[in-house]
Amino acid sequence: MQKKWAWALGASAVVAIGVGVATFGYARYGGQINAKGVDWRAPAAYLATPSLTGLSRDLIKAPVLRELLTEDFVFYYEAHEDRLGVAGAIKRVAFEHETTFTDDLLALVLDQPAEVALWADDRGAARDWALAMSRNALAKVIQGVGAIAANDKQLSLVAEVPLAAFGLQKVPVYALTVSPRRTLAIASRGNRVVVLSDPGLLFDNERRADPEAAKVLAQLLSGDEGEQGVWHRHFGLGAPGAQHSLVASGPLLALGYHRFMPSLQALRVEVAPGGASLRSWIRQGAGWPASPWAALPAQPAACSVLPVDWTVARTVLGADAGDAASALKQMAESFDGPAAVCWYGQSQLHTPLMVAHAKGPAPSAEVQEAFMRWWLPRGTAWQSGDKAADIAAPYGARKLDDASGYRAAFRRAGDWWLFSPDEALVSRAEDAIARRYPSVADTTAGASPVAVAAPAQMAELFKRETLAVLPREQGGMRQAAETQLLPRLADFGKLPAAQAVPQGKPDAQGWVALDWRPLAANAPASPKSTSPTPGTP
Repeated sequence: MQKKWAWALGASAVVAIGVGVATFGYARYGGQINAKGVDWRAPAAYLATPSLTGLSRDLIKAPVLRELLTEDFVFYYEAHEDRLGVAGAIKRVAFEHETTFTDDLLALVLDQPAEVALWADDRGAARDWALAMSRNALAKVIQGVGAIAANDKQLSLVAEVPLAAFGLQKVPVYALTVSPRRTLAIASRGNRVVVLSDPGLLFDNERRADPEAAKVLAQLLSGDEGEQGVWHRHFGLGAPGAQHSLVASGPLLALGYHRFMPSLQALRVEVAPGGASLRSWIRQGAGWPASPWAALPAQPAACSVLPVDWTVARTVLGADAGDAASALKQMAESFDGPAAVCWYGQSQLHTPLMVAHAKGPAPSAEVQEAFMRWWLPRGTAWQSGDKAADIAAPYGARKLDDASGYRAAFRRAGDWWLFSPDEALVSRAEDAIARRYPSVADTTAGASPVAVAAPAQMAELFKRETLAVLPREQGGMRQAAETQLLPRLADFGKLPAAQAVPQGKPDAQGWVALDWRPLAANAPASPKSTSPTPGTP
């Protein structure tokens, strides 16, 4: 079971980060220093691999991932336009300038150990990157292109970066234009090479280097292995080894809400050479929450603990000075302890159930109503009597007159606050708390997981949501989904339901291994719930 379920909360997202390196991204040089707030010392994600070329090939052989990916996955990244653009540029320069470049130079570069740091762009995707590696052959080639760069339309000298303050001489940085959408920056010293997805990560539009970025560049180009390890030290990791290590930071995983969840520091997945194994770790800070599983209905598609810092949340809510200020302050004081989010196969992808532990007595109905009027879209008719609201919106499962929409609910049940855009999920959670319906806790065999996943439910949910947004009028896209995606989802749905359980205490750096264990096939029998099936009107 451990071999088959060695993935963790968001493991698919972490794997996608590593794979995304092979695409070389999509942005062009914008001419601004750190326009996206890039901190060279603190990447949003990190990849250490013995071979970039071997990464995609090993991923499709790894447990779980082999059920989702095919050889087409490898072919896509090997034939990506940016990779072909780099190869074409190398061949053209070699032909026109009669250099010692060889056709297999790119393959030689990508088939060696490398470290990659990635940062999120404006859309939150980790598309900006820097790659550091030790390459004698490539370094010698780069250090000999000065004469070529003076008279070439694709290869040019951006600037010489002064690094004397960091114990190094100035280093030339070259720009290689590989397509109208991609310009790489390349620096080399000794046998060290650093490649940037965008010269704007280092330079401004006057070709002046950012001092902080230059300092990290000096470390990466240093001949001292200790200095070179600036990225893996940031994540509390040792020197790279034979495994493919993929790490996503807490801010990246939290999708912009990390201030409220500082205890979630990072998630790591390691893939063994040849895809022999897939293991996962989570990096936890202080204040990791207790278990919320007794408040969540059984048989979810996926659930995750939310390590919310309610002190921060109360500060944010208490800062509102509008008409709802008093209500927000009272509501802020009523949240405490663990929280979680769950998706259910019978509902929708955008209607999860969220639960948070309650503190003290519930505020008055008037306070709750004021809070919900502040929280929900303006103009929503909140019904304080049954603590629910109808919200008109596209793709909602519920019919509202001539439009579709949602029936959202926010309620207090025992020691828990419950919210979902699908009222049926809130009713089901009330039944679970009152023991009229099984909870997730009934299936965990006493463990305290950080996440649970049921592939059968997830596959059902993804299939239904995919087809809902691809009507038959979009024949090409729908046919592609039916022939390529749905069979992979069917295979994924055959995997057993599992829970990710931390093993022991975190190490000195906060990392703790995750053990994926089976969930109970059937929850203990409970009286039949009177609540409607989730997702139904």
